[in-house]
Amino acid sequence: MTEQYLGGVHAVKTMFERYPRHIKGFWLAKGSKHTDWFVEMAKQHGIELQYCDKPTLDQWLPGVNHQGVAVLCRQLPSLGLSDLLDQCFKREGAPLLLVLDCIQDPQNLGACLRSAAAFGVDGVIIPKDRAVGVTPTVIKVAAGGAAIVPVVRVTNLARAMRQLKERGVWLYGTSEYAGEGVASADVRLPVAWVMGNERKGLSRTVMQQCDALYSIETSGFSTLNIATSTGICLYYTHLNRL
Repeated sequence: MTEQYLGGVHAVKTMFERYPRHIKGFWLAKGSKHTDWFVEMAKQHGIELQYCDKPTLDQWLPGVNHQGVAVLCRQLPSLGLSDLLDQCFKREGAPLLLVLDCIQDPQNLGACLRSAAAFGVDGVIIPKDRAVGVTPTVIKVAAGGAAIVPVVRVTNLARAMRQLKERGVWLYGTSEYAGEGVASADVRLPVAWVMGNERKGLSRTVMQQCDALYSIETSGFSTLNIATSTGICLYYTHLNRL
């Protein structure tokens, strides 16, 4: 399995809380915040704590706000959809999922994974065909997000969405033609945001599975990148669940 460095207090805490067995190394820079918590978690899971200087972490994690905390971790194993749903319904709080309808640009998928990690998404669901997978470029752009958020690849996206509904997940699609804005969405429920392809948006079969459609209101310049739209919807959900 691919190994990668992951930095940042929130990201590393998530790894310790959810996937401690995937942590292969752990480093703290002097002056790091929450040192006591990390030291205790390392002891609990039998992970050796190593100290280093900030420039070393800067070199390992270029462009990442690592906050003096980093781990070396294995990429998460592949999960089936049923396993993902069982896993996220066992956790405290309403599940939050992200469904991506045939995203083809690895930069966009990586950015979506990065937002998913930042805003507490339990899993990302993508189709096997006509869509980019988790490539090295995606992993790099995700800046550690691929190590935190499980990615499930399914043969039939519409069928997978029906399975989500059967488990009580509400499917919120996005469309610039929707009559209501994302602020109207009830995100206290178990929710999966459904985002469309870069050029065509949501396919008809995927849109038909959605329980509701919402638009992202802008000042008039309505064309938003898929990764930006995803970040807005996930941030809104995260903010209203605090």
